[in-house]
Amino acid sequence: MNMTFSRKSLFVKKTHKIFNFFIIQTKIVYLQHNFGCMKRIAGLIVFLIVLSYGVSVFSQDNKKEPVAIEVPAAPEMYVDDNKLYIKNAPVGKKVEVFTIIGNKIREIPITASEDVHVLNLQRAMYIFKMDGTIRKIVVR
Repeated sequence: MNMTFSRKSLFVKKTHKIFNFFIIQTKIVYLQHNFGCMKRIAGLIVFLIVLSYGVSVFSQDNKKEPVAIEVPAAPEMYVDDNKLYIKNAPVGKKVEVFTIIGNKIREIPITASEDVHVLNLQRAMYIFKMDGTIRKIVVR
């Protein structure tokens, strides 16, 4: 009978060890799951704090009025009756006249914002360049 009791006690001890092992594993998994949830909740709290800070930075108290910026009108060039008409031109610059193949044939100084120059050019297509503005114009 003593033998039987010792076998039972041995069996009970092993069973308790296995049972305790599974309980510990279950607790670890449970804690890991809760820790993951806690990370999500902490992340959500941080996100909400950042969001509320961003909203307060862009509140209506710091509203600024729009600023009007004047953009100068682009220079205009056109040819009519062998005369070059220039509008909104920067004074002191030059109008360069090129043939269609790129040979420079004339430089015209600009003396006023709106100006007229006699060209005396043959009938052809010319390229007019002034301060970054380039136009292809046909002289008839």
